[in-house]
Amino acid sequence: MKRHVNQPEDRESDIFDFIFIGIGASNSLIVLSLIKNNLFFDKKILVIEPKSKTNNDKTYCFWSSHEDSIIDDLSNIISHKYNKIKLNNSKIQDLGNQSYYYIRSIDLYNHTFEKLSQEKIDIERVHVTKIIENDNFCTVLTCNSIFRGRFIFDSRPPTFKNITENDIFLNQSFYGFHIKCENAFFQEDAFEMMNFNVEQNGFTQFIYILPFSSNEALVELTRFGSEKIDIDYASDLLKKFILNEFGNFTVISKEEGCIPMTTYFNNPNLNKSVLNTGTAANLIKPSTGYGFKKMYLFGQKVSKIVSLNQFDKFNMINLSNKNRFKFYDRLLLIILKKWPFEGKIIFTKLYRKQSPKLIFLFLDEKTSFWEELKIFASLPISPFLRAVYFFLMERRYLRHILSFLIVLIYLILSYFNLDIAHTFSNFAILVGLICIGIPHGALDHLLIKSNKFSMPLFLFKYCLGIIIYYLLWQLFPLLSLFIFIVYSSFHFGESELIEERTKIQIPLSYLKAFLLGFSILIFIISSHSNESINILSTLNFNIELTKFRLNNLPLIISFFSFTYILIQNILHKDNPYLGLLFLLLIGVNIPLELSFGLYFIMQHSTNAWKHLKKGLRVNSILLYKKSFPYSIGAFLICGLFMFRTFGLDSHNFLWMQFFIFIACISLPHFIIMHLFYKNKSF
Repeated sequence: MKRHVNQPEDRESDIFDFIFIGIGASNSLIVLSLIKNNLFFDKKILVIEPKSKTNNDKTYCFWSSHEDSIIDDLSNIISHKYNKIKLNNSKIQDLGNQSYYYIRSIDLYNHTFEKLSQEKIDIERVHVTKIIENDNFCTVLTCNSIFRGRFIFDSRPPTFKNITENDIFLNQSFYGFHIKCENAFFQEDAFEMMNFNVEQNGFTQFIYILPFSSNEALVELTRFGSEKIDIDYASDLLKKFILNEFGNFTVISKEEGCIPMTTYFNNPNLNKSVLNTGTAANLIKPSTGYGFKKMYLFGQKVSKIVSLNQFDKFNMINLSNKNRFKFYDRLLLIILKKWPFEGKIIFTKLYRKQSPKLIFLFLDEKTSFWEELKIFASLPISPFLRAVYFFLMERRYLRHILSFLIVLIYLILSYFNLDIAHTFSNFAILVGLICIGIPHGALDHLLIKSNKFSMPLFLFKYCLGIIIYYLLWQLFPLLSLFIFIVYSSFHFGESELIEERTKIQIPLSYLKAFLLGFSILIFIISSHSNESINILSTLNFNIELTKFRLNNLPLIISFFSFTYILIQNILHKDNPYLGLLFLLLIGVNIPLELSFGLYFIMQHSTNAWKHLKKGLRVNSILLYKKSFPYSIGAFLICGLFMFRTFGLDSHNFLWMQFFIFIACISLPHFIIMHLFYKNKSF
């Protein structure tokens, strides 16, 4: 049964089988595929598109082999076909069995509207404000109507509100003229993909030329960058370029737009009956901005699933992407964001040394790993190595790789000479404390926000707190140890929760922070139970520590503490504690001091340093300058603590004194950092 829908009020009680929100490229291609396969038969269809779609507002281009189905399906709206390519002023090359195709958006819209009209489906010109999930259908709210549908195709673009600091977001903005020249300059079957003979202006900018006849073409300025291209600037630059290259010209029409280039992954719609399409379905390739062919393939996949009546995971329909290509995209986006001047160099070398066929296969993610190595071998290595470094840093992989190498070196050295291994361990801990362990705590003075702040008074109170706690250690070591375990557990756990963007506000979050930090601390202690007992035995406890040397107790404690962290990681969709779990595991077979040092320096201090950079809005260089004098002061205090160990040949006593030093300087730091975390949004 075909259904012709007349007035909004007539259908508010109806339940439509499919509702399409927006008729852009992606939904148009889905509609065309469903109609082609006769999947609208006996269905109630509603299309909501607020825009009239009477203008040619976009250009859709793609490359494809001649035998691909996309060519047959869209042949009647393909305006131009290019069999040759010119890359950055190089000689024109033949594309072989590939061609580059051009479709005007207005032609795609009209073609889709014509098919919808043949199916007797009208279009509602209203804006969708909200979608509400019900038991057997969804309610689509607009400004003046209510519609109900079983399955929704939602092409509204994502808002990118949930983008994180580890996501890269750039704009591929463009502005172009459809021009007609006085003389013939263009080869009709050859397009120019990237012409870098324009100023870069602190971005990656190039000219893109699509000929329509010997004297008519679309000449477009494209920018890859964090800032969108300014229309007046683009217009002036285009006019200069065209006059210099082609002489006098007439502007027939203008085109402008912006495509997101981002590593941000938009999750499937939470509503099981709503399928995100277009940009929201992650169909735009991050490193190029191309998406039309992916949208076509997505439409084919949707059509197949609908034909099989497999709607149980409707909202999860997606095109799978190979992880290594996501990695390549991220590396390029890192380069374009941090060193945009490298873009011209990279693309110029790529197109000069590689065939267009191989490049297109690579962009389609159809190359083999060996072909990809060949491509990367032809590119400048320095920017990609820097990008890998930043990738490892932002993903927190670098600290874990470094930690693994430290453990590996220690284990190798200990196999040959245990004394040299211990010397290496002490050196690694000292370097870590100098680089970040002590400096991250030497910035507490920057965290005090008060009009009556006095540095001398602050230092006096800070040192007084250290002295009082030190005296408490001498008089009541067991109580002092209990205090340390309580506040350090919360401090470590709070830092981990902040890292996973969980605010410490309600009592439950305080408990969660404590349990997480306690699990970390108790795992390190229990997995080194003998060493822990030997070090603690240097204190004047009035209890018999050896009674804790039960056969299986340390193993049981280690198991449950590690399991707790593992469960918390599994419960969180982003697996925020994988790196932490890795650090804890590799620390099991190394000395207690190195195991704790790796966690304290590589995990806790590194996270806190990042939080300080973000909260104070300063870079690392400035933080080091601000922390330097107080770091020196902290090492002087450490020297006073360690003075008692001079002349003593006691490994355990030395480390106990160092542990007390860390505990004493950490107490005021914990209080100040907690207030900092409480007052800042991360």
